[in-house]
Order: sequence, then structure tokens, then C-alpha cells
Amino acid sequence: MIVVSSAASNTGSAVADALLAAGHQVRVLGRDRDRLRRFVERGAEAAEVRTDDPHSLREAFADAHGAFVMIAPGLIPGSSDFPAHQRRVISAYRRALDALDGLTRIVGLSGWAANHAGARGPVWGLRPLEEALDTLTGVEVTHLRPGWFMENALPMIEEVRATGTAHGLIPGDLPLPAIATADIGAVAADLLAGRRKAGAGALELQGPREITLNEITAAIGEAVGRPGARYERIDAATLREGLLAAGFSPHMADGTTAMTIDVAERRIAMTQSRDAETATPTTFEEFLARLIN
Repeated sequence: MIVVSSAASNTGSAVADALLAAGHQVRVLGRDRDRLRRFVERGAEAAEVRTDDPHSLREAFADAHGAFVMIAPGLIPGSSDFPAHQRRVISAYRRALDALDGLTRIVGLSGWAANHAGARGPVWGLRPLEEALDTLTGVEVTHLRPGWFMENALPMIEEVRATGTAHGLIPGDLPLPAIATADIGAVAADLLAGRRKAGAGALELQGPREITLNEITAAIGEAVGRPGARYERIDAATLREGLLAAGFSPHMADGTTAMTIDVAERRIAMTQSRDAETATPTTFEEFLARLIN
């Protein structure tokens, strides 16, 4: 049995989809059983749990030989103390997985922000999650550190479609290690199933090539009938104001802005080279075509 936590999330669902497609026995976990129904229809078991409840998590992980874990929700816009939420989730996983009979493999979803010891905002908890999982004994733990999610471009699609322009704080010419969530799920599934040998520690994941926001905006423009679409950079104050207008608490707006600044100023960056172990196949153009067509 392989257990996938937060299976209704983008990455968790990608892991569950890949495992089910390969014929594995899977148990999916989530806060809402209805959102897990599509996996049950394909033969998975389902358990309704909260990621900050160690007791229900331990029951849900029972008889698992492999486990996929991640901090979820990864963003709570209205939170006034998001690190407290992250600490509860990390503690719950640590307690739920400790000395669990039969468990041999854990894949944790971290991120490239874990490369930066001073990571701020929503990504603060990634390194603490890694450190907590590393204290478990008798299990092989792999931390996946994917780069910039291609799904981050989804709001840009509607903005370009409506105005021909996308906006952001990250410099338009900064190369980003963009990666599709489906590719992260495929790697995690291969590690959990033993089809891919786990290395020690963290595995940074990135798509087949780096891409800039200028290039991303141009590609979106071509795809949605807005040729000549352009990317315009905004400052930190404008980003924060936009987040507040969208319903973010001051705490979450400040943290999200700080996180974005860390990317923009290259404190959050890849440390492993792109090679056969770290590269994934989906290009941004392929990702976009699947969305638009």
C-alpha cells in the first residue's frame, strides 16, 4: 500500500494519478472525501483526515510501505500566523510516521526555497519539514525540491487574455527552472514504487530548460490570440497592495511578497545542475498547449 497525503492538491493528485495508472494499491488522504471520489472510482481507498491531526494521520498511514507527504494547505490567505500552521503539520507527520510498521519509503514535497536558509513567507516550513522527516529511522526519505511551478502562470493566462499584459515582481529576464506538477508526480511515484532509486537527501527537480517570464508571457499571448503580449515588472509595494485587495491578511501579504523578493533577488535558486536525475520532460509550451487546447 502506498499512501498519498493531500491527494486533492495539484501535486498530490499528480502522485496518486501516476501510481494508479501503474496499477499500485493506493490510499488517498484529504480533508474532503468528495474531492477524493475520482480516485476511489479508479480503485483507490480514501480517508478523510487533516494534515495537522497526528492521530487520524497515523491510522491513515497504517500498513503503508510508501508515503507521500507535503505541507497542506500550502497557503492560507487569511492566516495571521502561517508558521504556526506549518509547525502543527510538521509535528503531526513526525508523530504519525514514527516507527510505523512496514513503512520503508517516504517522499516529501519540499521546494527550491529549501536551498535558502533564510526562506520567508509560505515556503518557510519546507526545510523544517525535511529536518523532521530526517529524524525518522528505518525509512528511506527523499526530499523533492522542485523549482518554479508552471501552474504559477495560470493567473497570467487570464490577465494576458484580457489585457495583453502580465505583471509580476520577478524580473522578466530572470531564467526560471519551471516544472510541471505532473512531472513532479511522476518522479514521486517512481520513487515510492521503487522504479527509481532514491538518492541521499534532496533531489532538485526542474524542467528541460529554464524560461523567463518574458518568454512565458509571449507564449501565452500566442496561445490565446494576443500576439505581442508583454510582461511588465511591478514593485514590492504594488504586489503587496494587490494581495491585500485579493483578501490576503497583512501577515500573508508580507510573507508572500518577501518570498517573491527572495526569488527575484536570486536567494532562492537551484544548487544542483540540470542532468538526467534532476531534469523533467515537459516544456512550458507543452504544458500550455494542454491547458489551452
